[in-house]
Amino acid sequence: MSRWRIVAVLGLIILLSEIATFEILMVLPALPHMVPEFQTLNIAWVVSIVTLAGATMMPLVGKASDKWGKKRVIIAMAVLFVAGSIVCALATSFPVMLTGRALQGSLMGIVSVSYGLVRDIIPREVVPIALGAVVTGIGMSAVASPFIAGWLIDSTGYQGIFWFMAAYVAVLLPFYALVVPESPVRLDRPVDYLGTALLGPGIGVLLLGVTKGTQWGWTSAATLTALIGGVVMLVAFVAWQRVAPNPLIDLNVLLGPKFGPTVLAVSCISYMMNAHALIIPTMLQTPAGLPGISYGSGLSATQLAIWTFPVGLVSMIMGPVGGILAKRIGARYVLMSAAILYLVVMFLGSRLFTIQWQVAIMSTIAGLAVGFVHSSNANLVQDALPASQGGVGNTIGGMGALLAGGIATTLTGTVMSNHVLAVNPQTHAVLYADEAITRSYLYAALVGVVGLVVVLIMKHGRQPAQGGLQQEAVATSKPATDTVAPVAVRS
Repeated sequence: MSRWRIVAVLGLIILLSEIATFEILMVLPALPHMVPEFQTLNIAWVVSIVTLAGATMMPLVGKASDKWGKKRVIIAMAVLFVAGSIVCALATSFPVMLTGRALQGSLMGIVSVSYGLVRDIIPREVVPIALGAVVTGIGMSAVASPFIAGWLIDSTGYQGIFWFMAAYVAVLLPFYALVVPESPVRLDRPVDYLGTALLGPGIGVLLLGVTKGTQWGWTSAATLTALIGGVVMLVAFVAWQRVAPNPLIDLNVLLGPKFGPTVLAVSCISYMMNAHALIIPTMLQTPAGLPGISYGSGLSATQLAIWTFPVGLVSMIMGPVGGILAKRIGARYVLMSAAILYLVVMFLGSRLFTIQWQVAIMSTIAGLAVGFVHSSNANLVQDALPASQGGVGNTIGGMGALLAGGIATTLTGTVMSNHVLAVNPQTHAVLYADEAITRSYLYAALVGVVGLVVVLIMKHGRQPAQGGLQQEAVATSKPATDTVAPVAVRS
């Protein structure tokens, strides 16, 4: 690839990958505006269903990308996403809205699959920085989405954000199809249908129990069945992978000292990230000066974007910086910095910062953390996976973050719901006590500490990032059924 071709390909990968951020950050500020429309206190399901559907589909997506090509799978998922966006925009009932959001969940795995695509088609020496550059898209969308969502919500209603997302992907797809090359890496093995059926649905059932626990009751038969059933399916998945003739993923990779600790640490940090993303709109859009609370700024959706835009702006810059640092000093140190920075955000958030300069400082620190966590995660995962495990491995890594995000959203919502001061009977708008905010940040920080401890003790990532596990070069010399194209030995 020429330098300009690399730039063009990366640009399109980045632009399409932004949708994974759009479909969350554009919808979060719209949730309070959906409550009167659908008359439900379960509005958080509009976010949870995306992670639930995405986590359920991702093992199959990963296997399909290994077998038929990462680019083809991304395009197929994007078509489903456009259909789901249109369904959401036209929804007149809550079940229809959730159906559309489930279809949108098809693109939750695009970032993970894109990491693998970058690794397969970009020259190795450029890969660590290129993976960091993919985070630029996450930052760009984090900057733009609150402003776009605020303007659309304030001027056209929440439906406008779904029409925008449908149009965005539909316009990008033809250029993506023409310019981005397909990955030459193929894994020509039979599909492990039992492993796929156990992993994706297992995580889905577990998430269902977590997300509905408050409504059903944590000791109810339905909740316990979902929680225990999900755990049993995941344990069965691990047991089956040990004896399966064509396992979905090599357990030596999944449970090894490189991939496993990386996924666990990133999942814990993702918990903090998602908890903060859920809490901050409530803190700042609550009217100021209400009796019984110490927070609240009374911001509109557009004003919220203005106050918090440093998150996206800084992460957009720090993504490539994180990639450069990973290549020079090791991705583990970048991930460690991300964990510490997000713990600082948890502390500042618990102080109920609702003045603009305070929020700007907190958002800037969060932006540093977001850029670092994504760039370090991308490099750590690639350096832990052989090419033949790239598709499934990347999606399993993404599933860990999705599961953590879904749990964070649900448990944070549960903590907040236990500290409700008042509910407007007409609009169902909820006013939370101070403890709802402070305790949510505290519990998220405890999860983050676990992630930091894992990063401190793990050995993986202490050397400069390699742009992919070096062992993959050996795979081309083995007379196996896997097809690893010449990209595996590029220089």
